[in-house]
Amino acid sequence: MVRHPWLAAVLLGSAATPAAVILAVPAPRPLDAILAWPLVLMDVWVGSGGGARVPGGVGHGAPARVAALALGIALTWVHYVALARLVIWRVADIESDEP
Repeated sequence: MVRHPWLAAVLLGSAATPAAVILAVPAPRPLDAILAWPLVLMDVWVGSGGGARVPGGVGHGAPARVAALALGIALTWVHYVALARLVIWRVADIESDEP
């Protein structure tokens, strides 16, 4: 059994988040939403296409988009930490029920 389940969850979530984000970037739309759904929601909310863009340059909404994507990555991390904690809790619960 894990002595510090939240520490283990933070470590697992911190390892899973970059992997999910890196795998979600080149993935097609349905698969990226499975891997990093908070990041995809923030990307869709801010709008990955369209908008006011300068030809050959960065769009006018670039600071807002970068902030929203950073928030999406942070929410993805929170998601994976919570998921890891849930898995640790269930595994510890199953181990404690065994005779």
